Amino acid sequence: MIQLTYIQIDNFGPFTEEMGHNREHRIQILLSKIFIFLQKQFNRHGGLVFSAARDNMIAVSNGISIKNHQIIIDKLEKKFPITISIGIGKGKTPLEAQIEASKVLINKGSAQSSRKKVLAYNGHKLPIINDVKVAHIDINYYTKLATDVNPFYKNYIDLNRAYLTLMEGFLTIGALCFFNGGDNFICVCPPSMDPNEIRPIMTLFESKHEPWKLKAGIGVGKNILEAISKANICLKEIRDQHNKKQIIILTS
Repeated sequence: MIQLTYIQIDNFGPFTEEMGHNREHRIQILLSKIFIFLQKQFNRHGGLVFSAARDNMIAVSNGISIKNHQIIIDKLEKKFPITISIGIGKGKTPLEAQIEASKVLINKGSAQSSRKKVLAYNGHKLPIINDVKVAHIDINYYTKLATDVNPFYKNYIDLNRAYLTLMEGFLTIGALCFFNGGDNFICVCPPSMDPNEIRPIMTLFESKHEPWKLKAGIGVGKNILEAISKANICLKEIRDQHNKKQIIILTS
């Protein structure tokens, strides 16, 4: 099982309307500060936040209790002129957990309403204590093939197309994929996933996005931070071997 936390900034649209017409730069600064704050709070408990839609975020939160979620909600209210609500879900796959986390929060009312500081879950015994499996994927020789060759905006468009391909591909196995900057993608996978399940996804990607080729380090850990650390070790090993292997997994 895996535990995911859906984080939503309360009543964000109406709040930004009150910031005046010259507000877009201040909105971006506020969202960045909120993300940094939440990332640090979840990191302290072994979790990791993905910014996703910026005012709507997803955290992998295995091992983080309901009490600690409430503490994070309360701390944020004291630091910012806005509040957050949280939905916690669990599932056999990250996709299942994300759907449940979304549903329990949606059932508490509209994101644009007086509803605030909600902490919703399905009555499960939480936290979920279980290994997390992560695939860290990157594009071979991306700097030589793209960064040092093409105008930035072309690369930006191509990366977003690549991101969509990976998101849709990993969704077919119940995994969630997030762009992590550069040419890096972090895919939160089902704990039971066999590494070979991602080969068809990578093959499809390479057929759609020539000449790009992929490699993947897969890590398993007691929380997502440990899992990503192991995935990074695997990715470095692939690089050190000049990308001769496509996938390496480290479980212990």
